[in-house]
Amino acid sequence: MAVGKFEDMLISAMQMCDRLKVQHRLGEDADRWDRFVAKRAALQGSTLGSLIKVLEKHGIATDDIRYLKWIKDKRDYFVHRLFHEGVWPGDLDGEDCRFMSRRLLSIQLWLARAERRIWIIFERAGLLTLDRLDDGGFLAMNSGLEDLLRGDEDES
Repeated sequence: MAVGKFEDMLISAMQMCDRLKVQHRLGEDADRWDRFVAKRAALQGSTLGSLIKVLEKHGIATDDIRYLKWIKDKRDYFVHRLFHEGVWPGDLDGEDCRFMSRRLLSIQLWLARAERRIWIIFERAGLLTLDRLDDGGFLAMNSGLEDLLRGDEDES
C-alpha cells in the first residue's frame, strides 16, 4: 500500500504542476479538462523511473533527484527482490519474522516521508507554491496557473 500511495502522490503532484510537461503535444483545440485527464493518463502509464527522468528535465535539484532515486531503489527492492530471498511467512522463524517486519516498516516509513517531501521538492524547483498551515499541513498552489492566466502556457 505504501508503494502505491507514494507513486500516486508523485503522479498527483506532477499532474497539478502546469510547468511540468509530458512528452505528448496535445491538440490546441482540446479543452483544459481533456488535457488534464490526458496528462494524468500519461503519468499513470509511466514507470517510477521514467517519472523521475521527467523531473530531471524540469529543474529539480540534483540532491532531490538523488533522493527520489534512493526511494525508487527501496521500492524496487520491495517489488522485485524481497521475495527472492525466500521470505515467505511459513519459512521464517520468529527472529526472521521480526527482522522482516522491521525491514518492511522501514520501507513503509521511507515511502510515507517521500509522499510529503515531494511537495517540498516541487516548491524548491518553482513548480508550485506551498502555504504552510499551523497544524503542520500545507496548501499547494500550481505555479503554472499564473502562466495560464497570462496566456504563456506551452502544452507539450
